[in-house]
Amino acid sequence: MHLWRWLNQNSGALQSIAAFLIAVLTIITIRVLWATWGAIKQQATAADALTKVADAQTKAAENAAKSAQRQAELLASQIELDTAPLLVAEPDLGQAIPAYRNYKIVNRGQGVAFQVYFWAGELEAKNAMGISITAVQPSTLAPNASTSVAIKDQWEAWTIRYKGIDRCERWTIVHKDPVKGQQHVVQKGLQEVYLA
Repeated sequence: MHLWRWLNQNSGALQSIAAFLIAVLTIITIRVLWATWGAIKQQATAADALTKVADAQTKAAENAAKSAQRQAELLASQIELDTAPLLVAEPDLGQAIPAYRNYKIVNRGQGVAFQVYFWAGELEAKNAMGISITAVQPSTLAPNASTSVAIKDQWEAWTIRYKGIDRCERWTIVHKDPVKGQQHVVQKGLQEVYLA
Protein backbone atom coordinates (compact mmCIF):
# COMPACT_ATOMS: atom_id res chain seq x y z
CA MET A 1 0.00 0.00 0.00
CA HIS A 2 2.87 2.29 0.57
CA LEU A 3 3.57 2.10 -3.13
CA TRP A 4 0.11 3.46 -4.02
CA ARG A 5 0.41 6.23 -1.55
CA TRP A 6 3.89 7.12 -2.79
CA LEU A 7 2.62 7.08 -6.39
CA ASN A 8 -0.30 9.35 -5.46
CA GLN A 9 1.99 11.76 -3.63
CA ASN A 10 4.49 11.89 -6.47
CA SER A 11 2.08 11.68 -9.40
CA GLY A 12 2.92 15.16 -10.66
CA ALA A 13 6.61 14.44 -10.70
CA LEU A 14 6.00 11.05 -12.29
CA GLN A 15 3.85 12.65 -14.98
CA SER A 16 6.59 15.21 -15.65
CA ILE A 17 9.18 12.43 -15.94
CA ALA A 18 6.83 10.44 -18.22
CA ALA A 19 6.21 13.51 -20.37
CA PHE A 20 9.95 14.13 -20.55
CA LEU A 21 10.61 10.51 -21.53
CA ILE A 22 7.87 10.67 -24.18
CA ALA A 23 9.34 13.89 -25.53
CA VAL A 24 12.81 12.31 -25.64
CA LEU A 25 11.42 9.21 -27.36
CA THR A 26 9.52 11.40 -29.82
CA ILE A 27 12.69 13.37 -30.60
CA ILE A 28 14.64 10.12 -31.01
CA THR A 29 11.88 8.72 -33.25
CA ILE A 30 11.86 11.90 -35.34
CA ARG A 31 15.66 11.77 -35.67
CA VAL A 32 15.52 8.09 -36.65
CA LEU A 33 12.79 8.87 -39.20
CA TRP A 34 14.82 11.84 -40.50
CA ALA A 35 17.94 9.66 -40.83
CA THR A 36 15.88 6.93 -42.51
CA TRP A 37 14.39 9.46 -44.93
CA GLY A 38 17.90 10.75 -45.70
CA ALA A 39 19.15 7.22 -46.33
CA ILE A 40 16.16 6.49 -48.58
CA LYS A 41 16.80 9.74 -50.46
CA GLN A 42 20.47 8.80 -50.92
CA GLN A 43 19.47 5.34 -52.14
CA ALA A 44 16.99 6.89 -54.58
CA THR A 45 19.71 9.26 -55.85
CA ALA A 46 22.11 6.35 -56.19
CA ALA A 47 19.43 4.31 -57.99
CA ASP A 48 18.84 7.24 -60.39
CA ALA A 49 22.57 7.47 -61.01
CA LEU A 50 22.73 3.71 -61.66
CA THR A 51 19.78 3.98 -64.03
CA LYS A 52 21.53 6.78 -65.94
CA VAL A 53 24.71 4.71 -66.11
CA ALA A 54 22.71 1.69 -67.31
CA ASP A 55 21.02 3.85 -69.96
CA ALA A 56 24.40 5.16 -71.08
CA GLN A 57 25.78 1.60 -71.22
CA THR A 58 22.74 0.46 -73.21
CA LYS A 59 23.21 3.31 -75.69
CA ALA A 60 26.91 2.53 -75.93
CA ALA A 61 26.11 -1.14 -76.57
CA GLU A 62 23.54 -0.17 -79.23
CA ASN A 63 26.08 2.14 -80.90
CA ALA A 64 28.70 -0.60 -80.78
CA ALA A 65 26.22 -3.05 -82.36
CA LYS A 66 25.35 -0.52 -85.08
CA SER A 67 29.03 0.09 -85.70
CA ALA A 68 29.72 -3.64 -85.91
CA GLN A 69 26.80 -4.07 -88.31
CA ARG A 70 28.07 -1.18 -90.47
CA GLN A 71 31.57 -2.69 -90.49
CA ALA A 72 30.12 -6.05 -91.52
CA GLU A 73 28.17 -4.35 -94.31
CA LEU A 74 31.29 -2.52 -95.49
CA LEU A 75 33.29 -5.76 -95.39
CA ALA A 76 30.54 -7.55 -97.32
CA SER A 77 30.49 -4.71 -99.86
CA GLN A 78 34.27 -4.89 -100.20
CA ILE A 79 34.14 -8.66 -100.68
CA GLU A 80 31.35 -8.20 -103.21
CA LEU A 81 33.36 -5.59 -105.11
CA ASP A 82 36.33 -7.96 -105.13
CA THR A 83 34.27 -10.85 -106.53
CA ALA A 84 31.37 -9.24 -108.40
CA PRO A 85 31.06 -8.72 -112.13
CA LEU A 86 30.17 -5.28 -113.48
CA LEU A 87 28.96 -5.12 -117.06
CA VAL A 88 29.14 -1.87 -118.99
CA ALA A 89 28.18 -1.03 -122.57
CA GLU A 90 30.78 0.69 -124.71
CA PRO A 91 30.33 1.88 -128.28
CA ASP A 92 31.78 -0.59 -130.77
CA LEU A 93 33.30 1.20 -133.72
CA GLY A 94 33.07 -1.87 -135.94
CA GLN A 95 30.95 -2.02 -139.11
CA ALA A 96 27.39 -0.90 -138.31
CA ILE A 97 24.23 -2.55 -139.58
CA PRO A 98 21.71 0.03 -140.91
CA ALA A 99 19.18 1.13 -138.20
CA TYR A 100 21.37 -0.40 -135.48
CA ARG A 101 24.12 0.80 -133.12
CA ASN A 102 26.97 -1.51 -132.22
CA TYR A 103 28.03 -1.94 -128.61
CA LYS A 104 30.50 -4.08 -126.74
CA ILE A 105 29.30 -5.45 -123.41
CA VAL A 106 32.46 -5.50 -121.28
CA ASN A 107 32.91 -7.04 -117.82
CA ARG A 108 34.80 -4.37 -115.85
CA GLY A 109 34.30 -6.17 -112.51
CA GLN A 110 36.46 -8.74 -110.76
CA GLY A 111 34.00 -11.65 -110.96
CA VAL A 112 32.55 -13.74 -113.77
CA ALA A 113 29.16 -12.71 -115.21
CA PHE A 114 26.79 -15.57 -115.98
CA GLN A 115 23.54 -15.79 -117.97
CA VAL A 116 23.93 -12.46 -119.78
CA TYR A 117 20.77 -11.22 -121.54
CA PHE A 118 19.44 -7.88 -122.75
CA TRP A 119 16.11 -6.33 -123.74
CA ALA A 120 14.67 -3.04 -124.96
CA GLY A 121 13.62 -0.61 -122.22
CA GLU A 122 14.62 0.11 -118.67
CA LEU A 123 14.66 -2.25 -115.71
CA GLU A 124 10.89 -2.08 -115.16
CA ALA A 125 10.38 -3.71 -118.58
CA LYS A 126 11.61 -7.04 -117.14
CA ASN A 127 8.11 -7.71 -115.82
CA ALA A 128 6.32 -6.72 -119.03
CA MET A 129 4.42 -9.39 -120.93
CA GLY A 130 5.74 -10.33 -124.35
CA ILE A 131 9.11 -8.64 -123.92
CA SER A 132 11.80 -9.93 -126.26
CA ILE A 133 14.83 -11.06 -124.27
CA THR A 134 18.03 -11.77 -126.20
CA ALA A 135 20.91 -13.88 -124.89
CA VAL A 136 24.41 -12.72 -125.75
CA GLN A 137 27.05 -15.08 -127.12
CA PRO A 138 28.96 -16.10 -125.15
CA SER A 139 26.53 -15.85 -122.24
CA THR A 140 29.35 -15.98 -119.67
CA LEU A 141 31.88 -13.15 -119.48
CA ALA A 142 35.10 -13.37 -117.45
CA PRO A 143 36.70 -10.18 -116.09
CA ASN A 144 37.78 -7.88 -118.96
CA ALA A 145 36.01 -10.14 -121.50
CA SER A 146 33.55 -8.61 -123.95
CA THR A 147 30.94 -9.50 -126.52
CA SER A 148 29.37 -7.44 -129.29
CA VAL A 149 25.68 -6.68 -129.67
CA ALA A 150 23.65 -4.68 -132.18
CA ILE A 151 20.99 -2.40 -130.62
CA LYS A 152 18.15 -0.86 -132.63
CA ASP A 153 18.52 2.90 -133.13
CA GLN A 154 14.93 3.46 -131.98
CA TRP A 155 15.63 2.13 -128.46
CA GLU A 156 15.93 5.03 -126.01
CA ALA A 157 17.20 2.63 -123.33
CA TRP A 158 18.10 -1.02 -123.02
CA THR A 159 18.93 -3.26 -120.08
CA ILE A 160 21.60 -5.90 -119.61
CA ARG A 161 20.75 -8.62 -117.07
CA TYR A 162 23.35 -10.95 -115.58
CA LYS A 163 24.31 -12.87 -112.43
CA GLY A 164 27.48 -13.17 -110.42
CA ILE A 165 28.88 -16.17 -108.59
CA ASP A 166 26.69 -15.16 -105.63
CA ARG A 167 23.62 -15.75 -107.86
CA CYS A 168 22.37 -12.21 -107.26
CA GLU A 169 20.75 -10.68 -110.28
CA ARG A 170 22.39 -7.53 -111.62
CA TRP A 171 21.37 -5.08 -114.29
CA THR A 172 23.00 -2.36 -116.32
CA ILE A 173 20.57 0.15 -117.81
CA VAL A 174 22.04 1.86 -120.88
CA HIS A 175 20.47 5.09 -122.13
CA LYS A 176 20.78 6.37 -125.68
CA ASP A 177 21.12 9.87 -124.23
CA PRO A 178 24.78 10.12 -123.11
CA VAL A 179 23.80 12.59 -120.36
CA LYS A 180 21.78 9.86 -118.63
CA GLY A 181 24.61 7.40 -119.08
CA GLN A 182 24.39 3.97 -117.47
CA GLN A 183 22.88 2.81 -114.20
CA HIS A 184 23.92 -0.29 -112.29
CA VAL A 185 21.47 -2.20 -110.09
CA VAL A 186 21.98 -5.20 -107.77
CA GLN A 187 19.30 -7.45 -106.28
CA LYS A 188 19.82 -7.60 -102.48
CA GLY A 189 17.20 -9.81 -100.92
CA LEU A 190 13.90 -8.45 -102.18
CA GLN A 191 15.30 -5.00 -102.94
CA GLU A 192 16.82 -3.60 -106.09
CA VAL A 193 19.72 -1.39 -105.02
CA TYR A 194 20.99 1.27 -107.42
CA LEU A 195 24.78 1.58 -107.23
CA ALA A 196 26.51 4.95 -107.35
